[in-house]
Amino acid sequence: MNRIIQAIFLISILASPAFSQEPDSIIVTHKSDSIIQFVDSDMRYADTLVVEQPDFSHSASKAIMYSLVLPGLGQGYNGKYFKIPIVYAALGVAGYAIVYNTKNYKQAILDYSLLQDTYNERVLQGWRRNMELSYIGLIVVYALQVVDAYVDAQLYSWEVNDNLSLRIAPSLQPMMIPASGSGQAYGLTCSFDLKGK
Repeated sequence: MNRIIQAIFLISILASPAFSQEPDSIIVTHKSDSIIQFVDSDMRYADTLVVEQPDFSHSASKAIMYSLVLPGLGQGYNGKYFKIPIVYAALGVAGYAIVYNTKNYKQAILDYSLLQDTYNERVLQGWRRNMELSYIGLIVVYALQVVDAYVDAQLYSWEVNDNLSLRIAPSLQPMMIPASGSGQAYGLTCSFDLKGK
């Protein structure tokens, strides 16, 4: 009888959770390797590092869709309202270049149809090249405003603080070549300062 009581006592001690130590955090490694820890529902706190989750309410895909539908709308979605006039100014310059070069290209076609010589042919090719470059410029400006909206949306919840700073200063370095005339090399020194919280 005494052995049965001892066995029940031993089983109850081994089966109960140990309160002297809290479990480690859940570790998940890359791809298919993972270690999962089962935590008792009684446990109040786990021994983990608290990591703040980024704000996923601001979507980069929405910013892309908005800027594809209407140029500048993605910048407005990101709260960068000062970029909207810049976007429309760049689109206006590209549009003006298209109109101006297309008008001169049409005039060059008329001039070439009246007198087909090498000079008019070169002028015609030049205005055609300028017109095509203007269309390419419009596409580039449109694509850049989409990329800008995407990058701003990705960096929307990026934490900017004074813990990281870059300092650029002029520097003089001694020359390692003994036959050099001045003995000094001029340059710039870039240093990153990391400050603890």
